[in-house]
Amino acid sequence: MVQKSNRENIMITGGECVGCRSCEQVCPTGCIVFKPDEEGFLYPKVEEEQCIRCGKCLRHCPVLFRREEERQPEMYGVRNKNAEHCSRSASAGVADMAAREMIAAEGSVFGCAYTDEWKAEHREIKAEKDLWKIQSSKYVQSDIGRCYETAKARLKEGKKVLFTGTPCQIAGLYAFLGAEKENANLITIDLICHGVPSPLLWEKYLDYREQKMGGRVTECNFRYKGKKGWGTNLQIRTERKDSVRPLSLDRYGIHFLNGDCYRESCYQCRYADTNRVGDLTCGDFWGVEKVRPQFMDTKGVSVVLVNSEKGKAFFEKIKEQAIVLEVKPEEILPFQGNLVHPTRRPKLRDTFYQGINENGYIEKLKTGLQLSERIKALLPKKVTIFLKGKLK
Repeated sequence: MVQKSNRENIMITGGECVGCRSCEQVCPTGCIVFKPDEEGFLYPKVEEEQCIRCGKCLRHCPVLFRREEERQPEMYGVRNKNAEHCSRSASAGVADMAAREMIAAEGSVFGCAYTDEWKAEHREIKAEKDLWKIQSSKYVQSDIGRCYETAKARLKEGKKVLFTGTPCQIAGLYAFLGAEKENANLITIDLICHGVPSPLLWEKYLDYREQKMGGRVTECNFRYKGKKGWGTNLQIRTERKDSVRPLSLDRYGIHFLNGDCYRESCYQCRYADTNRVGDLTCGDFWGVEKVRPQFMDTKGVSVVLVNSEKGKAFFEKIKEQAIVLEVKPEEILPFQGNLVHPTRRPKLRDTFYQGINENGYIEKLKTGLQLSERIKALLPKKVTIFLKGKLK
């Protein structure tokens, strides 16, 4: 049999693919499967003999199509009234507020959670007692799995659905749903995203930490608050030890912050601006101590962009759980580069993943001296906030 050209299926996207798996879930013959490349990122593979050239994978790909609508979002600073809920969230827990509202309406919430092996994957949550699983940030690419199909099924059942994820994951959901994305029961929240490291890098890093700390990892939190409060501190706990350190002083964390380990599509992200894809956008209100010092809270402050009429109506509902302050773009954008442009691709990205399967790979990842970061890590949180506020 003559091989069909991959120019007529999803393989044409190449390195632009964001890994959302929309094409896989929409394929009528099941000829598309996602497999990790040599860096550990998932990409589509097509069984050419089974491909019928229907073009559905191309018509439901967020890389090949994007809306023309230009949105001018309203922007707000948000603080959570519930200290307990806030403590488990990356900043003020806006997505958690939204999730609680959706669960109260007997709807489903889709978000990123860890498996028992600490792999990041999207899953459906239906009960408030399980919401902690999708709280806080996971700085690794989440596997969507078949969640788009499940979300579509819930909408067909007449259920309300909240779907949270990176902008490309929300765009993938919309591409999968087609015209059904306009369903009044669907609310989406996209996150202000820098980019995503590979699941393989995360797996290798955890193996390294288990060897160094002894025992299996039992807890992991990229945005651990503890005594320091809101910030970027990574907690890794094993059966024997508990470790907390700034991301900037961690072998995995520093490369996430530097952006030299992201998926290639992240450096050309189509959603890294204020014309957002979700009904709501949420992230950290970095710089709040400089532009709105009276609104600063060491428990965490979020920024929310309200991007659609559906988003506006839903935000009005969840505002009851929060203290809300309207803010201007010039108070947000200087501190949120990924609302202005994609992360710029560092030269180190060319070689970063070379040798990832070799012994000692993680040990070769260095943090550098970073004296200022080490001093900051020793200072009480209130002191660092005071200093930041003075250095406008």
